[in-house]
Amino acid sequence: MTDFNDFEWVVWRLEVQDPSQLAGEDPELDERTQETMTELAASLGCVYEHCVDYDSYDDETPYYAWWVRLPAAEHARLDKDGLPLAIAPLRQYLTTQLPDGLKWEITPDRELTYDHAGSVAMRTDYDDLIAPFERALMPLRRDGADALDPRAKVWKWEENFLVGTFDLWLCNDPDRPHTWIVVTVGLWTEPQLFDEEPAARLGHLDFTPHHPLLFLPRPLAPATFTARVTSGSFPNKGTSRTKAADAIGTAHQWTANDPDVLAERVAHDLKLLWPHLTGPARRN
Repeated sequence: MTDFNDFEWVVWRLEVQDPSQLAGEDPELDERTQETMTELAASLGCVYEHCVDYDSYDDETPYYAWWVRLPAAEHARLDKDGLPLAIAPLRQYLTTQLPDGLKWEITPDRELTYDHAGSVAMRTDYDDLIAPFERALMPLRRDGADALDPRAKVWKWEENFLVGTFDLWLCNDPDRPHTWIVVTVGLWTEPQLFDEEPAARLGHLDFTPHHPLLFLPRPLAPATFTARVTSGSFPNKGTSRTKAADAIGTAHQWTANDPDVLAERVAHDLKLLWPHLTGPARRN
């Protein structure tokens, strides 16, 4: 098992397998448990992440799964079965939402733990770029976008090399129902700006040319920063920013050498492109 002692947060997966299909298909389990799991996890000093309310393995065994992020201190506080003490109340609640006779599997999620740590590191290392955009754009959010936290996200992992994005959900597109307008900021990935790395790797990493990207380790200055605003089939926070040309409805892009100048310019132009951002906030 991976040693998680050096992580500030560890993501745990609580999974219930239903080989006899006692629960049946329950696509509303996520919605039914979300509020209680969020509140219960917070009361335990943890963070509820998300749920897969109905899926199945290759052998067609159905399963349900919930993910909760534990701080290092709670991860280290174990019960007699070797599980964090915070897990027991979460499992106890979930058993009230499911029939008896299901198979439980509770374990740390290595991939999501590393993903969170990498994303935090990326957010921290690019604070000089991200903070100006948060200050300029977060007051403009509409249509429930304020419930979607801006996200630094690692998408590609290689040895000693990470590639990610920073996304900020702005509003629904007034011209395209059920689509988000998303602002992505990062470095302008022109090959000649980086000699051989990291832009030389972008081809096999499957990113769109000139897409705003963040790299760890961060390339040496000077750098050109860019912001890209897209509207398309990006309905949730799990959506990747890899190549998806057919998913983009509209796109606008800006570049500058100074993050503050770039953020100010983008905010100014967004208000002209979508005037409703300057009016009273409205929610779905």
